Amino acid sequence: MKPNIALIRNPKFITLWILILLTLIYILTFGFLNNVSNDDTPTAPIVYEEFKETYSKPIFGTMNYSEYIPGTLPLIISIPHGGHLFPSEIPDRKQNHPNVVKSNDINTQEIGRKVADKIMLQFKGKRPYLIINHLGRSKIDVNRPIKEGVEGKDSTTSIAWNDYHNFMRTAIKDVEVNFGRGLLVDIHGYALSAEILSLSPSQINANPEIQSGSSIRALYTRKSSNLQFTDLLYGKTTSLGGRLQSHGYDAVPSHVHQHPLEDEKYFRGGYCVQKYGSRHAEQIIDAIQIEIPRTLRIGNKQKRENFILALSESISWFLREYYG
Repeated sequence: MKPNIALIRNPKFITLWILILLTLIYILTFGFLNNVSNDDTPTAPIVYEEFKETYSKPIFGTMNYSEYIPGTLPLIISIPHGGHLFPSEIPDRKQNHPNVVKSNDINTQEIGRKVADKIMLQFKGKRPYLIINHLGRSKIDVNRPIKEGVEGKDSTTSIAWNDYHNFMRTAIKDVEVNFGRGLLVDIHGYALSAEILSLSPSQINANPEIQSGSSIRALYTRKSSNLQFTDLLYGKTTSLGGRLQSHGYDAVPSHVHQHPLEDEKYFRGGYCVQKYGSRHAEQIIDAIQIEIPRTLRIGNKQKRENFILALSESISWFLREYYG
């Protein structure tokens, strides 16, 4: 089960869809899965004057196709689908794998950077780790295995794919060494379906396979003496979805919307969350995938800024509550 939170019908606006994939669910067909801006210029990171001395300079991969900013919090924010670079020398992806998507999640890079900056303000200069892919999704998809994420055996895109995941592993190792536990938040802008959320709370809490297959397994293991699994999944005062709901954004899962409606799309979590989340017993970094709907990413800038504030506050609360 992978934590995914979805923000849907917003009582403030018309019909809002935000799917924060608390990627707690990882399922096989009917069972539980055991496998594993339109602007061409990337948004520059904000360096607040009062925190300038503590700011880590970005580290770039080959050809500046990936970017890594070391952090000082047990929080990693990854942005795989917000790249603005489409070099002609890199072939477009042409694979026919199921559900292959080649369009960018527009403005996710801008949102992810700003969320990281707002979190830094909340923690008085301490920053999340930030990992950004700068290549467009038609050229590379770092949220898929390499055989699906790059076209053919082109050395440039293969190196770029490996750079991104080397940065992920570097950040994860750093968090493990310095903090002993941590959280990975993967930011996206699309959605598909999931079934386990439709089970009753008692069915979910009674099934150890759901809990052990979750990308926040480590968190539940630490908190299982005083919280049930569904408390972390969609509790009113104990889940990330519940916190976002308190800001007026309908989230799935949350205490208001425990599961998506029959005709609502909901994504169960991609390659990065599945690979690096704590559903693997030897891993201690929990992972949550956040799906932000187009209505919040495109168009009304003030609406987007309001959401960035709500999301950064909610993640900051979750970090303080469960990661110290």
